[in-house]
Amino acid sequence: MKKIAIFGFILLLGAALAGAADSHKVLEQNQPPVVRQVDVATWLTQAPNLANGIFSDAGCDLCGGAQALADNFVISTGGVGVNMNQAIIWGGYYPNNIPAPANFEIIIHSDAGGLPGGVVCQASVVPSADVLTGVTLFGVSEHQLTLDFPNCSLADGTYFIEIYTNTGSGTDDWFWETGNVDPTHGIAGQAYAFSAPGSGWTYDATQDMSITLNGDLVPVELQSFDIE
Repeated sequence: MKKIAIFGFILLLGAALAGAADSHKVLEQNQPPVVRQVDVATWLTQAPNLANGIFSDAGCDLCGGAQALADNFVISTGGVGVNMNQAIIWGGYYPNNIPAPANFEIIIHSDAGGLPGGVVCQASVVPSADVLTGVTLFGVSEHQLTLDFPNCSLADGTYFIEIYTNTGSGTDDWFWETGNVDPTHGIAGQAYAFSAPGSGWTYDATQDMSITLNGDLVPVELQSFDIE
């Protein structure tokens, strides 16, 4: 498997890393610092870092086929649990800066020995908001996408969230921008697969994805009782 990367406007073909195939990504590039405002009530906060981007697209022309990404996170509520219902991610459409109207697929997996395991929840959604941040990343506009999905009830534990789209053949490819790991609920690294939905996952401990996860604590029901 060849690694396809972007540096400025140059498309490079390189050999795969020894011992494992590497994900198709946008190479590092210096960018000015950007301050962004995101909603509170979050369970994972990994701000975009302008350093890199990795394609997560079932119709990735530049990859020569599908590629999907999944980032891991930890839920810790003291046993209450969370109804997760929103993801905010950052990325762009490469190389011509032309968005493709397509749903985004969201799959929350259990953790299976440090890789995405069984499916806990799954949804196919149209972004409820698509905001141009004003940042230019690798020659294209940075998008902040809000993805609302039905409540996914998560008990305390470790999970992966897989997100990808399908831009189709002959169109721009969607890349998911990398982010800074959340020191409380994040875990260093992410998983990638050369299929969508993903299977045969490989873990990359060197990069995290830009993502904010929002949700509500699972309501606690009081039991009826009598006072004597």
